Amino acid sequence: MWSKTTNRDEFLTRGALAAQTGCNIETIRYYEQIGILPAPPRSQGGHRLYGQALVRRLHFVLRSRDLGFTL
Repeated sequence: MWSKTTNRDEFLTRGALAAQTGCNIETIRYYEQIGILPAPPRSQGGHRLYGQALVRRLHFVLRSRDLGFTL
C-alpha cells in the first residue's frame, strides 16, 4: 500500500489530525459523511490515514467557517 516515495510518518490518524487542527473528531467524521472531506485511505489494519492534502483541506474548511462561510 505504501509507495517508495511516501513516508508513513506523513500520515496522521483521525485523533492526531484532530489534535493538530483543533477540530473535534466528531466534526471530522461529519465532514466525511457529508462529502466535504473525502474518505481517506486506510492502513492494512483499517486505520484511516490522513495525508497532507487532507490536512490542508481541513484547515481551509475550518478557516472558511471561522470567516463566516456556511457549509
